[in-house]
Amino acid sequence: MPVAPVSAYNTAEDVMNMARAFVNDSFSQGAGRILVDNASFSVQYLNSALQVLQDRIGNAGNLTLVQDNYLIENLPAVVSIDPAVQCSVSYTGYYNGTAIYPAPLVIPGNCISIKELWQRQTGSGLPFTRMSQAREGLASCVQQQYFGEWEYRGDSIYLNGATVPMDLRVRYELRFAQISPATPQNPWSGVQISVLASVNQLATIVAYLYARARGAAAAPAMKADAEEQIRLIENRYIRRAQAVPYHRKPYQDEADPNGIALPY
Repeated sequence: MPVAPVSAYNTAEDVMNMARAFVNDSFSQGAGRILVDNASFSVQYLNSALQVLQDRIGNAGNLTLVQDNYLIENLPAVVSIDPAVQCSVSYTGYYNGTAIYPAPLVIPGNCISIKELWQRQTGSGLPFTRMSQAREGLASCVQQQYFGEWEYRGDSIYLNGATVPMDLRVRYELRFAQISPATPQNPWSGVQISVLASVNQLATIVAYLYARARGAAAAPAMKADAEEQIRLIENRYIRRAQAVPYHRKPYQDEADPNGIALPY
């Protein structure tokens, strides 16, 4: 007999059912009387909980919130070769020092932070090369056939520009779109939460927000429960990262007799 596929992710309804249990509102077979899906405050609590969880696990290095290999291709060359010219990629377009080019030459809308950039000349078919992030601003230099360094400020990627069209490969931290209010046509039972095994974490945050808004004496205890639950999911990702070996790059005095840095 065929087995129906089971999603690895829980739903928003799973979270709300658990939250209602935490605040003793599991009436009407779990649908609740006050903390119901279609209450105007329920979607606010749920989105707030999701934002809190994403912020916390993002800071813990959760790769669920990382998008890699996002390509911004054929960025136009600078028109004026001048050290005073800087180019930028923003949420609205690419500025090459002279004109603004709109989508698709943009930072994606779900990006909240740029982590790494790579570059190559458009149409070359060559591997991308990693770019260095500037310290204390871009160096003043004449444009070459590559972008060189990059800087992230003002929610935009800044570059010195290049004399030929370029491609960027972007690795960035993302945030999920907000959950829409529950309706009979679009119930929360069909809305997936794309963070594995996060029902308890989200439900405890929702329960705390609900209790705090009503001045419940149990609100401080619920906040402590939420903190503990979040730490558990943070530790999951921290332990995974600790399994990756890292080695400090040696100083030059650790070179071989010929003065060449050893490869470890």
